[in-house]
Amino acid sequence: MFISLYRLTSIAALLGCMGVIASSVSADTRVPAIDESMLKGSAFNNHMILVSNASDIANSNSTINFICKRKPKPNIYKKLEKANFKKLEKSFGMSVAEIDKMLEAPARSPIPFLPSFNVIKGGFDSPEGKELFENFINNPNSEDLAIMLATSEKSSFDTKAKKRIADATFAYGIIHMMYGNQGGNIKLGEKFVKSAAKKGQYASRYIEGAFWYYGYNRNPNLTNAATWMRPSYEIAYKQKDDFSSIVSNTFYEIVFHPSYPQRDLYIDLATQAQQMRADLTNQMNSGGVSTATLFRQDIADLAIRRANLLIELGNIIGMGDQVEAYRLAAQDIINQSNMETLLNELMVTSNAFQDSIEKRLTEINKLDQEGLNLLKALHDMNGEYVSDTHQLLGFYTATTMLAFMSSDNVNILDRDTANLVYEIGVMRSKACEVYNGINDYAGKVSFDIELSNPVVVEGIARPKKKS
Repeated sequence: MFISLYRLTSIAALLGCMGVIASSVSADTRVPAIDESMLKGSAFNNHMILVSNASDIANSNSTINFICKRKPKPNIYKKLEKANFKKLEKSFGMSVAEIDKMLEAPARSPIPFLPSFNVIKGGFDSPEGKELFENFINNPNSEDLAIMLATSEKSSFDTKAKKRIADATFAYGIIHMMYGNQGGNIKLGEKFVKSAAKKGQYASRYIEGAFWYYGYNRNPNLTNAATWMRPSYEIAYKQKDDFSSIVSNTFYEIVFHPSYPQRDLYIDLATQAQQMRADLTNQMNSGGVSTATLFRQDIADLAIRRANLLIELGNIIGMGDQVEAYRLAAQDIINQSNMETLLNELMVTSNAFQDSIEKRLTEINKLDQEGLNLLKALHDMNGEYVSDTHQLLGFYTATTMLAFMSSDNVNILDRDTANLVYEIGVMRSKACEVYNGINDYAGKVSFDIELSNPVVVEGIARPKKKS
């Protein structure tokens, strides 16, 4: 997931922007010393509160559930497998009638930190998986359960179908776990949830990470917890619902926990960034309006595009926690900075991370074919970025000269103008460094990469916005 303009919540909102990116730290599979107090932390207590309320209300009266049953959209069931009740009975070890009887009772899992159904419904990747799960929690029934089980057994090479399958796998597993006190098979549920997590399913990655964090049937391990949960966090940080809040808060508790092996990386970045923000704020002074004001948003858009390109490149070449630290830093800068400070802070942070990327490119061996294909696609996008920065600089220069000749009140040598020209120039040159670095890497590993050849328009129009 790439950074966006959504505001991070809770702990992220308290963090300052993060500056210099430290060197990569290898994953530590040892079990760190864990304080018992972690099991009484705020995230755990939040889980306990969310577990009880909404789900109990939704399941407390089967008559109301029947009356208020949400009509399923016909098209979602066409994309799911048909119910196989014999397999469902075998899976539960009871008849369909017994399963339906079990589902009349409120779901009460013996696992205390599992969120309620009405919270978990925010953890699906496909619209079909989400709606199927919502249909079930509004009217728990064996048919939807059988559809989940049948869909989970399907295989496909289609990306959308894979998401539906993973969602169904998670849904079936979590229902077993949530009905663990009523007849569900918790061990089977854990198996399904882990299977979905291995497929990258949103909520299941969080659940598996939480198992490691709270030490559920295993020794607590913060490194494993962060590794499993990070992909869920990358989805959660740009969403606004109860489930995403739990994911984000828990992930922050893990990476800032005193026993997390790479905690110092995050703490150092936060401290440096807060100081940098204070220094930059003190240096800002007021000035008159210039043509630079008209182009501030264009520059901000380019800065964010650059950050996204660096994040993707870092992921391709396997920079792990360094990518996450930079992503967190960049998102926080975008969320908390005004337009005046955003560009300065994001440029400093991005330049530091790019230095790490360029060093990494000189060290790694040849990527696998999928990695090389991703690198080629990013190479082309970066080439377009070089073109757009060049085009914007020419257009801004032409606009400023026209304004200068048309008005006595325009100062082409003011501080804003100088800053804007410098910022565009830096972004263009840095993009060229990435471009050349990829070319050098391709030559080192004998990979025939086709160089992009973007059209450069000299100073007659703004570059078109890229999605």
